[in-house]
Amino acid sequence: MNASGALSDHAAISGRWPDRLWLLAALALTIALALPLFLVDVPPVLDYPNHLARIFVLAHPDDPTLSRIYVPHWRIVPNLGMDVLGTALLKVLPVHVGGRLLLALSLFAPVIGVVAYHRVAFGRFALWPLASGVIATSGIFHFGFMNFLLSLGLALGFAAIWLTLRRRNVWSATVVGALLVAVIFFTHLFGVILFALLIGSDEAARLWTRRGAGQPFMRAMFAAGLRLALTLIPAVLLFVLCPLADGRMTIGEWGGIHKLWALFAPVMTTNIGLTLVSGLTVFAVFVLLRDGARWAPGAGLALGVLGLIFVIAPSTIKDGTFVDMRLALMIALVAFATMDPRPGRRGAIVVGTLFAVLIGVRSGYIASTWIAHRGDLADVRAAIGAVEPGAKVLVARGQTGKVMETPKPARVLPRAYRLDGQLGALLAIERKAFWPLMFADPTQQPIDILPPYKAISNPLDEPIDLPYLQGDDGLAAGYIKSWRRNFDYLLLIDAPTPLPDIAGLAAVTTTPYAVLYRVQPR
Repeated sequence: MNASGALSDHAAISGRWPDRLWLLAALALTIALALPLFLVDVPPVLDYPNHLARIFVLAHPDDPTLSRIYVPHWRIVPNLGMDVLGTALLKVLPVHVGGRLLLALSLFAPVIGVVAYHRVAFGRFALWPLASGVIATSGIFHFGFMNFLLSLGLALGFAAIWLTLRRRNVWSATVVGALLVAVIFFTHLFGVILFALLIGSDEAARLWTRRGAGQPFMRAMFAAGLRLALTLIPAVLLFVLCPLADGRMTIGEWGGIHKLWALFAPVMTTNIGLTLVSGLTVFAVFVLLRDGARWAPGAGLALGVLGLIFVIAPSTIKDGTFVDMRLALMIALVAFATMDPRPGRRGAIVVGTLFAVLIGVRSGYIASTWIAHRGDLADVRAAIGAVEPGAKVLVARGQTGKVMETPKPARVLPRAYRLDGQLGALLAIERKAFWPLMFADPTQQPIDILPPYKAISNPLDEPIDLPYLQGDDGLAAGYIKSWRRNFDYLLLIDAPTPLPDIAGLAAVTTTPYAVLYRVQPR
C-alpha cells in the first residue's frame, strides 16, 4: 500500500471525517430527534406535565388564583436546574412552547455531553459520539426525568472542560471544577456522582501511568486526592445544607432478575420489539468494535465502577426511583463518550448506516405514537373544560396502574411503568385548578402548597386507583379521606367500559379516555 492509501485508510479508521460531513450528520440527528416534539404540544412523557405545571406556577407567582394555592419557596435543593430555566422561559413564551424547549434540552443534553467529552478525550470531532443519539430517547427520557438527564449532559460536558484545564494547569482545573460541580448539584445528585467518577478515573489513570514509569507515586497520589476533594467539596457542603440530607434513608428492593430488563433502559421504547432490536444491535456493535478501539484514560475504571453499582443498587433510594435503569443509561453514555472505534472504511460506512437507520426508525415510531396521543389529550381537555379556576379536582385512574396492556402504546413503557399518570397536571396549567399530585416535595422542589390545600395533597404520587373510591370515603386514608367533602370534581382517566356507578358523583363530561364527575357531598 502506498503512503497516500495508508493515510486515507487511517483517516477513515480513526474517524477523521470532513467537517462538512460531521455537521450534516449532526444536523440530521438533530432533526430526527426533535421531529416528534413538533407533533404534539404535551408529549406522552410521564413526569413532564407535572414538572411543567410546577414551572408554570413558579413563572406566574402573582396569579390571583394559583397564588392562593401555591407559593414559590426557592431553597437549596438539587433539582433546581429546569425550574430556574423554565421559570425564565415561561415568562416570555407560551407554556407549551417553553415546556417543549425544556424537554428538548433534556433530550439533547446527554448527547451534547458525549460529543464534548469525546472531542476532548481524542482531539477531534468524530461521527461515533453522534451515534449516542440512539439512546437519547431512552426509557429515562420517557419517564420525564428532565433534571437527571440535564445533569448527565452537564457532567460529561463539564468533565471535558476539566480535562482541558487539567492538561494545562492542575490548580486551575481544581478551582473551575469546584464551580462546575456546584452547578451540576443544582440539577441532580447523579450528575455530581458521574462528574466525580469521570475526573477521578482520569486522575487514577494518570497515577497508574506514573507508577508504571517508575516515577514518585505516593506524593502524587496524595496531591491528586487533595485536588479531587477540593473540587468536590462545594457539592458536599450544598448537600449538607439542603433538606434532602435530613430524614431517614430508605432503600428499596433489589431488582434481581429484573435488572436484565433494566439493562435495556438506554434504548427502551413503548414497543418491546423495537427495544430488543435496538439494545441487541447496540450491544453487538460495541462487541464487534472493541478490538482495536482506543479508550479514554480511566474509561475501564469508570465503566467498571458504574457496572458494579448497577449490580448491587436497589430499585429506589429515598425518593429516587428506577435507580438501576438510571445507572444503565449512565453506563451507555460513558461507553459512547470514552470509546474511539477504528472499524476501517467499509466498517465505518456499515456502522454509520446502521445507526442512522436505527435512529430514524426509532424517531419515526415515537412520532407515530405521539400523534396517536393527541386523542388522549383531546379527551382530557374536553373533560376538564367545565372546571372553573380554583376548583379542587381529585384525579383517579380507571385501570389499575399495574395494567400494561393498553390500546395506545404511548400510555405505557412495557414491563416498566405507565406513562399517563400525570395528565391531570393540565388542570393547573390550562384551568388554574387544584389537583393534589403536583411535585411539591420540600426536599426536591422550590414550591410549597398552602393550607387548606396541603392537607389534601399527595406530592410525588400517581392518581388513585378507582376501586379505592368506591367505598365509604370516611374510612379512606391519607389525602382521599372524606374526599367527597374536600373535592369539587373527580377526573377519571383511562376510564373503564362500562363506566361504574359511584354514589355521590354526577357525570359532567364523558369521553372515551377521560370522564369528569361533579362531586355531590353526602
